[in-house]
Amino acid sequence: MAQAPEPLKAYKVNDMLVFASRGSDAKVLAAPEIRPVEEWREDVAAWVALRAERTPELDDLKDHSRTEAYIHSAS
Repeated sequence: MAQAPEPLKAYKVNDMLVFASRGSDAKVLAAPEIRPVEEWREDVAAWVALRAERTPELDDLKDHSRTEAYIHSAS
């Protein structure tokens, strides 16, 4: 029996608003928009330092028609 997907929640990654089930998913989605993947590979410390901060006050901006993690277009 398939489980229902986890609800998308608001996270800030740098100045980007990302909706994802988990902070790690938000970070992975936003990182290539911040720097090229090759730069992250060369600067692992920066990758580790990159944070997805939970911002529950922005949950109401979520597009309820979306079920997959996404970067909010207005961010």
